[in-house]
Amino acid sequence: MEPKIELKENKNGLLWPYYQEEKAWSASSLTEILKQIEYGDLQIPEFVLQIAARNGKLFHQIIQEFIQNGPDSATPTDWKVSEKVRQKLHETISFIEQNRQILNSHCFLGSERLHHTFYKGVLIATYTDLEFEDYIVELKTNNIKMHESPLTLLTFQIQLLIQHLCTKKEVYLLWSTGNGVIFHQFQVSDSLLKVLDTLIDLVKKRDEYSLVKKKEIVKKILLDYSPSRLISLD
Repeated sequence: MEPKIELKENKNGLLWPYYQEEKAWSASSLTEILKQIEYGDLQIPEFVLQIAARNGKLFHQIIQEFIQNGPDSATPTDWKVSEKVRQKLHETISFIEQNRQILNSHCFLGSERLHHTFYKGVLIATYTDLEFEDYIVELKTNNIKMHESPLTLLTFQIQLLIQHLCTKKEVYLLWSTGNGVIFHQFQVSDSLLKVLDTLIDLVKKRDEYSLVKKKEIVKKILLDYSPSRLISLD
């Protein structure tokens, strides 16, 4: 008998799966401890977060519409974004136009599609940026320097892994840096799956473990499974 999954509307208006009244875990909930260790007590001003979220949302919408509707949907004069984001939009659209054999709109299924699955008894879920018949594409506009942070990179890797597990498809990264586009196929590894298992255990025992204990576990993760070995952006 198939488990009964319920879809409930979140505060942001998006549907999210629940099983036995328990909310599905996302990449964000699974990597919360990594962000907590990375940033500590650093408080980023709310207006900065809002601007970043707005620019990121508009970038995604414009690229998604371009894939769906073609060149006529890309009107730079209508882009109400920062100059940095505008540059990233131009280079991303140019890359897509030059690689139509890869990013084929005829195989495009849609954007912001919800997927969920059970992984070792835990319900996990994700939304996809761009979904094609045989693969999905994750859009990123983060600063290229994020590659220098092991914790940030590991957080990113877990997000891609969750997408792969939920969709059962290949995952590609389309990363616009402002100085060129990185297009990279994500590789699943046994070591990264072990990291995910450890993070799941951390979340399950978050009320039992002290912050010191959590930091020790994360430190061991980074020593045993260096994120630099999990992805190459060369």
